[in-house]
Amino acid sequence: MRMISPARFLLTTTAAAGSVVLAAAMPAASASLAHAPAAWHVSLQVPGSSFPEFTAVTATSGSSAWAFAAVGSKAPVAYQLSGSSWKSHSFPAKAGDSVQAAASSSASNVWAFTFTGQVLRFNGSSWAAVKKFSKVINSGVVVSSTDVWVFGSPGPGTWHYNGHSWTHSTSGSGLNGGSALSASSIWAYGGTSVAHWNGSTWTKTSVASLLPKNTQLSHSFVGGIYAASASNVYAIGSGGRQDEGGPLVLLHYNGHAWSRVAENTSLGDPTAVIPDGSGGVWIPVRTAFPGDGSMEHYSHGALSSVRLPFSPPHLLLVAAAIGKHTTAAVAVGYTRKSFSAKTTTAVILRYGS
Repeated sequence: MRMISPARFLLTTTAAAGSVVLAAAMPAASASLAHAPAAWHVSLQVPGSSFPEFTAVTATSGSSAWAFAAVGSKAPVAYQLSGSSWKSHSFPAKAGDSVQAAASSSASNVWAFTFTGQVLRFNGSSWAAVKKFSKVINSGVVVSSTDVWVFGSPGPGTWHYNGHSWTHSTSGSGLNGGSALSASSIWAYGGTSVAHWNGSTWTKTSVASLLPKNTQLSHSFVGGIYAASASNVYAIGSGGRQDEGGPLVLLHYNGHAWSRVAENTSLGDPTAVIPDGSGGVWIPVRTAFPGDGSMEHYSHGALSSVRLPFSPPHLLLVAAAIGKHTTAAVAVGYTRKSFSAKTTTAVILRYGS
């Protein structure tokens, strides 16, 4: 759903020192920890000298996911989550390329879309190139192995793969990404509009009136979408302020009309919107330049900030994903120790187990 910025961001790890609890207090402490609420925590860190960063992620369950790291001028690296551990996996992307987005319908049908226009697919055992477009791919939607959508605006436009050939969709012009309910019900976004695919054509609806008003130095846009059902669709938007980005707005479709349900004027641009597995949504956010990273949670009608393992000035989250029937979400990006640091550390955060 996003374009990778050439800017790098500053991040720092912070550790909290705790006191030691002994003797009679230990059983109570153990019981408290056993019932502690789920939280975002570090799942994997990949240091390096070439500004490594995770750029995309997709998940099919709470224990099955793929994350993709850009490593300077080297070829991107794919990491597979199996159970609770991440392992690097052979991946045929080219040196200097980066994975812009990833999507999947099952553990044996995972797709990756790159900056140079490559489309790659994992069939359960290995990755292979499927298609090469001439321009950057922003995002993709995977319904099945024979039903895949690619979005690139500006770029190649909107294309559909039926398992045998690719077809350009003129009605989908200007779309940047989407979220599928079924093969005949897909929601997408682009510019200040949302769009719906009914199985034969894309129909666009302007939501410009629900976004922050444009100024001379700011231009609003829709930055992502998540469809939970025909009457429950979320879209994230931004006012596009020149320096800090934002303000962040959350839109909702109830099956009849779109409305604005939440806003945070102090935050910048949302980088993703995914379900939390409990009826709400997670929204990673980038604020200002070179980028403070944070996470918002919308649940029960309220938008709130989420505690993360790193403070905002030292973290950037660029993508997030969650599998079906789970609350174990993942978010990816990178950390940096200071503004003058000579490299970054690619990081994956997980929520829950």
